[in-house]
Amino acid sequence: PFLIVTVEAALESVDRNLEDAAATLGATRARILWTVTLPTIRPALLAGVALCWARALGEFGATITFAGNIAGRTQTMPLAIYETLQSDHEGAMALSLLLLLVSLAILIGLRGHLLRRSP
Repeated sequence: PFLIVTVEAALESVDRNLEDAAATLGATRARILWTVTLPTIRPALLAGVALCWARALGEFGATITFAGNIAGRTQTMPLAIYETLQSDHEGAMALSLLLLLVSLAILIGLRGHLLRRSP
């Protein structure tokens, strides 16, 4: 929720005229995202990532201490990455990348939802 709240507020405050201007100049949606939208929301994105990182460290400790690391029952993705990292660095990197891709998909979906809502 920390990242979503901060990024959502930033996306709502992005000046749509900048994106429209880029589109009229021939930029594709992907180029507009990478050259206009993401640089505009960068401070909020970094703040959200910092908040999530701090929260994840706290949740990691609480989960491993009180619930344990039981695969299929109490194992969260950070715990799975931690366990995999003990023996398989490449596997841990793959799990980390998967977690990152899911997060990016959620952010892109949220942006699309917000753009559909705006007048």
